[in-house]
Amino acid sequence: MAPLIIAHRGAMTEAPENTRPAFDKAVSYAVDGIEFDVQITKDGCPVIFHDTTLAKFNEKLKSISDFTFQDLSAYDWGKWFSEAFKNEKILTLDQVLKSYGHKTRLMIEIKPSPKEETKNLYYKLAAMVVESIRKRIPVDQISKMYVLSFDPEIIKSAYLNDPDLNYVLNINAPQIDHGHVNIDPELLCGYCIEHTQLSRQFVEHVHHYDKMIMTYSCNSEETLRHLLDLDLDVIMTDDPGHPMWQGKFVLTAKPINHGPVDA
Repeated sequence: MAPLIIAHRGAMTEAPENTRPAFDKAVSYAVDGIEFDVQITKDGCPVIFHDTTLAKFNEKLKSISDFTFQDLSAYDWGKWFSEAFKNEKILTLDQVLKSYGHKTRLMIEIKPSPKEETKNLYYKLAAMVVESIRKRIPVDQISKMYVLSFDPEIIKSAYLNDPDLNYVLNINAPQIDHGHVNIDPELLCGYCIEHTQLSRQFVEHVHHYDKMIMTYSCNSEETLRHLLDLDLDVIMTDDPGHPMWQGKFVLTAKPINHGPVDA
């Protein structure tokens, strides 16, 4: 069965990542969903942004959690990419769920706290994310929502608030034993790892425990050929408009097995 093809931060090679133009462009292509990043403002508003700091806006020492939502609304979130996208506003999580949650799969990555002192705020964010999914996403679309994070504590926090959603742990190395990832695999439906870290042996190991294996960022035909040979479940790309994605695959989802594992 063909892997799901997901637009990483939207169509980020054509529009400013994690903005409405990037998401609109992505869903116009033959992909199965979009991935985006969630952080939290100082006043507790979940917003869509990837980077640890606001260096794009000459704020190299400050993070999303240093600003209120009103502060961030004054920034231009598109001009850094191109004048064609000037005056874009930062998106809230609720806006993205409402606009795209009924159209396509969503891979919702909760970023780790950029600072030790805001960790509790980001654990609060995890609970807010799953609450928003339940509130904003139609019941028949819930199974197409995935919550991802590099921080296992964020996954645990989200799971405690809603154990029935799909949770994916982002990992930096091909190791999924408890000693390396510090999370019970029963909480997870899968793992996500950068494509250069993949091997056939690791993919088979993950599949042995009935977990999904996801990867990023596939942006060339050479990489795609390699990844297709590995039998992955999800492939994320920064360039969903590339001809290699258009009409080449039957993009259907694989069933998810949530049974117990002992990895």
